[in-house]
Amino acid sequence: MAGHYVSNVILAKARAMYGGRLTPQDLAALLGCRSVGEIAAYLKSNTSYATVLGEVNESSIHRGYLEVLLRRKVRQDYAALCRYDMAGGREMAEYLLRREVADQIVRCLRLIGAGRSEEYFYTMPLSMLGRVSIDLMKMSRATTFDELKEALSGTDYRQILDRYPPAENGTLRIREIENELYRGVAHYLLHVIDATSGELRQQMVDVSGTRMDAQNVTRIFRLKRYFNASPEEIRSNLLPWGGALSEKVRGQMVEAAAPEEVLDLFYNTPMGRRIPEEQRCHSHDLNIRASFYTARHYLRYSIYPMVTLFSYRVVSAVELENIINIIEGVRYGLPPEEIKPVLIMAEPMGGK
Repeated sequence: MAGHYVSNVILAKARAMYGGRLTPQDLAALLGCRSVGEIAAYLKSNTSYATVLGEVNESSIHRGYLEVLLRRKVRQDYAALCRYDMAGGREMAEYLLRREVADQIVRCLRLIGAGRSEEYFYTMPLSMLGRVSIDLMKMSRATTFDELKEALSGTDYRQILDRYPPAENGTLRIREIENELYRGVAHYLLHVIDATSGELRQQMVDVSGTRMDAQNVTRIFRLKRYFNASPEEIRSNLLPWGGALSEKVRGQMVEAAAPEEVLDLFYNTPMGRRIPEEQRCHSHDLNIRASFYTARHYLRYSIYPMVTLFSYRVVSAVELENIINIIEGVRYGLPPEEIKPVLIMAEPMGGK
C-alpha cells in the first residue's frame, strides 16, 4: 500500500510539474525578446524558472550564468522527484549523475580544445560539487589535456583519456572520448533495465531505447555525410543499441549508400513517425526529437515511476534546450523566424 501511494505521488507530481512547462505563448514571447536580459526578465516574471531567478538582476545577467541557473532548476526538479521514489529513483538518480559526469568531461575537453578553458569555472554546476565522482574544482583549473588527465587521476575516466591521447598535430580526440564515455552511461542504463520485467521493462526499453537508437541514427547520418565513413568505421563509433529499432533496419542504415537513405529508413520506423512533419526540419537532432515525443507519451500514460522519472528528465531537458537556443539566437541577432525551426514543441506555436 505504501509503495502504491508513493507511486501515485510521483506520477501526480511529475504530471503537475509537466503542466507548468513553457507554453507556445511563452516561447513566442521569448522569441520576441531583444536581449538576454529581456529573456531573463520574462522567465523570472512569468514562468516556473522564477524559483532560481528570483535574486538575479536581469538587466546585467551574463548569458553563461543564466544558463547555469536554468540548468540548476532542471536538476532541482528532477532531484525532487527522485526523493519520492525509494526504488526506481535510486537507479535513475545514479544514471543522471553518471550522465552528468560524462557531460562535464566532454564540455571541459571542448573548451580546452577551443582554447577557452577558463570558461569552465564560470559554468560548472556548483550544485553537483561533492555529489559526482570527479573533482569539478580540479577540472576547472585544467588548461591542457594533460592537466585534465591529472584532475581525473584515480578514476576510470582517467583511463579513458589515457587511451585517446591527442593526435600528432595536437588535436584532441574528443569524438572518440565522447563515444566511450556515453557508451559507459548507456551500459549502466541497460543494466538497470535488465533488472526489470513485464510491461515496465517494455516501456523502459521503448523510452530509453528510442533515445539511444535515434542517437545512433544521427551518428550514422553524420559519419556518412561528413566523413564518408565505411560500415566498419560506423559500427565502431556507435553506442549500444537500445532495442527500439530492429536489427534489419539498423543494418540497412549502416550499409546505406547515401546519408539521405538513412533518414528515409528512419522516418519509416515507429520512432520516426512519432515526429510531426513540421518538426523534421533538422537532421542533426533526430535523437532529441524522437526521444521527446516518446517520453511525452509515457509521461502522460505510464503508471511506472521509473518510466515517469526518465520521461520527465527527457522533456525537461528539451525545454531547457529550447530556451538556450532562443538565448543564443537573440544574442547573435537572429530574427525569430530563423530561431523557431530549431525549437522542439509539444504543440504548434502558430504563426509563420
